Amino acid sequence: MVVLAVVLLALGLAVFTSTMSAAVSGERVTFVNLTGETIWIGSGVNADGSRPVGDLPKLEPGRSDTVVIPDGEEPAHWRGRFFARQRCGGESGSTFRCLVGDCGVYEDRCERTAEPVSLAEFNFDQKDQNAPWYNVSYVDAVSLAITIEAPGSSQPVVSGSCARWDCSGGQLLAACPEEYAVHDPQRGDRVNCVNPNRDGQTGYTAAIRAFGARAYAWSGHDRVTGNETVFNCAGCADFVVTFRSSGSAQHPPGPPQPVPTKPNTVRVPDPEQGSTFDLRGLAGKCVDVPNGVSADGAQLRLSDCHGGPGQLFSWGPNGSLVALGKCMDVAWASRDDGAKVQLAHCNGGPAQVWVAEGPALRNPTRTNASTFARRIPPTAHRCRSGNATPARPTSPGATPVAR
Repeated sequence: MVVLAVVLLALGLAVFTSTMSAAVSGERVTFVNLTGETIWIGSGVNADGSRPVGDLPKLEPGRSDTVVIPDGEEPAHWRGRFFARQRCGGESGSTFRCLVGDCGVYEDRCERTAEPVSLAEFNFDQKDQNAPWYNVSYVDAVSLAITIEAPGSSQPVVSGSCARWDCSGGQLLAACPEEYAVHDPQRGDRVNCVNPNRDGQTGYTAAIRAFGARAYAWSGHDRVTGNETVFNCAGCADFVVTFRSSGSAQHPPGPPQPVPTKPNTVRVPDPEQGSTFDLRGLAGKCVDVPNGVSADGAQLRLSDCHGGPGQLFSWGPNGSLVALGKCMDVAWASRDDGAKVQLAHCNGGPAQVWVAEGPALRNPTRTNASTFARRIPPTAHRCRSGNATPARPTSPGATPVAR
């Protein structure tokens, strides 16, 4: 019989526990590749006698494989981590290298500590009746999204899942502030996001926390009241670690729906493909990209309406508002009054979601709809697609000031 409990420890640490049976050895960890590209599993162990895992699998997209944890002999525990190495090539034992998660020249094992990467961490201990313990860690970096499941467990939530916004694909990596992003020098796409300070809170940690990720974002995350970082499944012998990227995101939220027209209320322009509109605020001025330059971090402003491309917006994926190929974004996913609203690389994160709420466009980062943090008052006008001349006013909209 499985008994579920939530243990509240000192400092507000919420540990999700599930009791099944006495501790066992030789636990099995199955890896599933839902990234859309080949990965090589990597592993590292703590310096406490834990034995390294060899014969690590290479996984083609959609494939899975299993390793057995070597904790059957003294010291009767295994404490370590698994990760995905990406975009690897070369001959094993001599020229083998990986762009992400590189840990040496061998294809089937690691000879040194990996470069910063997303981690699935485990503590298997035959002397601890509550073990195994496990967690997802983005303390060093976010490369791929990871989930850890214990089949047969009655855990109410999955380690690595997100409480507020979908992070089942590449959303976390896409939400990374550009200054911390790592790009593939050949393909040009993002492959990693490195934490600039693993022991403190930064724009990196704010981007992860905005999703409500059930994972470590920095080393002290487990001391935050109400956090969901550490899980256990006492006596469980099987675990599934799934690596995910943007190719496997499921059921992304659609664009916001028009609000019925009523006197003195907002009516959002229809989110039909190709339609553009301007956003008007105080004194009828338009939300404007200064000088029409679409650089990341360009702060939006109110300006006289001129119908230029820097004042034309359209609905993008997941409720985003797009101008000049970039998304309207709340800088650093801030929840503070007066937060900067800017243009940024479109990433699907919560800082780029905009919905109509009464006479305002808002960024609904807060979970309670009655306390949305960022209110953007005023009016929006509908324009014909591709036409820089403002069309007849039809609807209210937004100014780029977070309140």
